[in-house]
Amino acid sequence: MIVAVSVHKGQKKSLKVGQRRVSTGINKIEVPGRSTIDKGGLLGDAICDDRHHGGVDQAIYIYRQEDYGFWQRQYRSVFPVGGFGENLVVSGLDANLMIGDRLIFEDLELEISAPRIPCSVLGASVPHRDFSLAFQRAERPGFYCRVITPGTIGAGDVAQLGRPYPNGKTVLDLYRANYAQLDEAELTAFLALPIDARTRKKFETKRSRLQSASDRLHRPR
Repeated sequence: MIVAVSVHKGQKKSLKVGQRRVSTGINKIEVPGRSTIDKGGLLGDAICDDRHHGGVDQAIYIYRQEDYGFWQRQYRSVFPVGGFGENLVVSGLDANLMIGDRLIFEDLELEISAPRIPCSVLGASVPHRDFSLAFQRAERPGFYCRVITPGTIGAGDVAQLGRPYPNGKTVLDLYRANYAQLDEAELTAFLALPIDARTRKKFETKRSRLQSASDRLHRPR
């Protein structure tokens, strides 16, 4: 059974990242009761870097309770929920999720659009050395969702899993693709799925370059 364990929202705070300070809402606090989610995400949640975060294709970030358990075992310390920047912590959700899968709550429907790619802000916000690299290697990224049906969410809400693209790509496939050299066919396969806009733009650019290189190679001389 898929259950919403907790709901989190962030407030704008300053964080030292290397030699600079940035504004971020990554450390989110648990909120009681029911929270409203619209097409842009959880109302009241701080999005400080809208170039890399937020937007309708990355409106909600979800992390599995089972993956928090992994980190606690790895480091033998407590990881406060909300500390990775997630809006929802859920339990009972299979790790082999597909791009385009739907989480269908009674009052809300979400569509999985992308894995979370770790960044320097995540590494700076977690008090363990080289955590961003550890997060990358563990392949437990959590995932972003777009909002199909706006509504409300609260701890204890139960979801059903819908799978419109059973022969598509998994969240981990897309996660690994961000670090790989893909050919034109592989890029096209990802672009056929409801991936997030930032990844779509990047993959379209890569495909266009490959196509241009192929055209030059096969152009009559």
